[in-house]
Amino acid sequence: MTELPLVAQPAPHPRPASRLRSFSLKLYRLTVLILIVWLIRDYYIRIRVQGKAPVELHEVKAILPRAESLSVDHSDRMGLFVLDEDNQTIGYAIRTSPVSDEIIGYCGPSDTLVVFEQKTGKVAGLTIRSSGDTTSHVNDVRANQYFMDRWKEYAWDQIAGLDLERGEIEGVSGATMTSMGLAYAIRNRIRYSKQQEQSVTPFRFTSKDAFLISFITGACLLTFTRLKRFHWLRKLFKITAFIYLGFVTGDLLAESLFAGWAKYSVPWRQLSGLVLLAGAAILVPWSSRRNIYCQTLCPHGTAQEFLGKIIPHQKKLKIRPDVKRALRWIPGLLLGLILVIIFLKLPVDLAELEAFDAYLLTSAGIASLVIAVSGLVASIFVPQAYCHYGCPTGTIFEFVRSHGRADHFGKSDFVAGLFLMLALTLNQYAEQFQQLLLL
Repeated sequence: MTELPLVAQPAPHPRPASRLRSFSLKLYRLTVLILIVWLIRDYYIRIRVQGKAPVELHEVKAILPRAESLSVDHSDRMGLFVLDEDNQTIGYAIRTSPVSDEIIGYCGPSDTLVVFEQKTGKVAGLTIRSSGDTTSHVNDVRANQYFMDRWKEYAWDQIAGLDLERGEIEGVSGATMTSMGLAYAIRNRIRYSKQQEQSVTPFRFTSKDAFLISFITGACLLTFTRLKRFHWLRKLFKITAFIYLGFVTGDLLAESLFAGWAKYSVPWRQLSGLVLLAGAAILVPWSSRRNIYCQTLCPHGTAQEFLGKIIPHQKKLKIRPDVKRALRWIPGLLLGLILVIIFLKLPVDLAELEAFDAYLLTSAGIASLVIAVSGLVASIFVPQAYCHYGCPTGTIFEFVRSHGRADHFGKSDFVAGLFLMLALTLNQYAEQFQQLLLL
């Protein structure tokens, strides 16, 4: 029997199940990362809005009986949405402290809760929560129904425009300074929010931003085009990035940078180049499976790569598989520690937990220098030692990196879910944990 010649079969198309699994995992990883950042931001906004004496539901309920919950407003108004049992907004609450703490009545500031009704937009009521003023004067103001009800005639913008100097609000007889101090504090609090809302940081694009965008573009070209075949060009590019990013500008991505952005805001108007660099470091591996930052741009990674060539591969240290598995937990544990430090506001400089601050020679901390030098020395004997066994920032980029059809739910995905639960717990109970630490 004549054997038929073997014919090369076309590569099978990815099974729908594989594509769905890959897409689901990509979505899961990005969602976990976004939710953790959101929980950090929500916590710090809540601190700025609520301060040391958070407004409690029963205080608002005394003014708006239908109130069932409070939700922090993330905008520059810095207040609380008042929600009913159907989770519908029925009002808005602000407190004058700490924004107006510098306004003194007779002998101290007063922290006043002001609640606006959603339907009319006007003040539904106010109450003095606490005061550093004379007790008798504060009680006189609380008892003066005319003064307290007078505010119900005004909406948010009307209060901001009050001319208190010409007596649009009359003080309480016998407690004039206390009552007028309260009035100035309320107006100041609302004017502050309006100024924050209206102030727009001008967009600023500098040569530094242009250089960073050029490095991002170059890294993408060397990764996704035929230019990657020119090893000399890749090497030259890495050396240039090592010098410029490491020692000229110090624009290295690190947990301290991401934590600051999460707690406050992303400065895309002032540092557009650095923001684009961070975005590329996360989104490129997430969408294309290529970790361009760690493999091409990171100065510390480049330094390890070149130092690793000192000793031939055959003479490198051979790490036992069980030891290697144990060492790979270090970056994850550091990420967990960083979350705890952020939420509990522990007096630890996050820059000291990574090597990157060491490149800022004039301000580098001892811990960063030790970590950087140790990682570089280790890389001579173990390829990319710090990248694999010590870098929490690189671990995030590697976590979001797609692996195509071969992707599956692994240990890192499970740990990421645990980190999300940890962030959720700390978001809700950080104050209680802080009190336990003080005991």
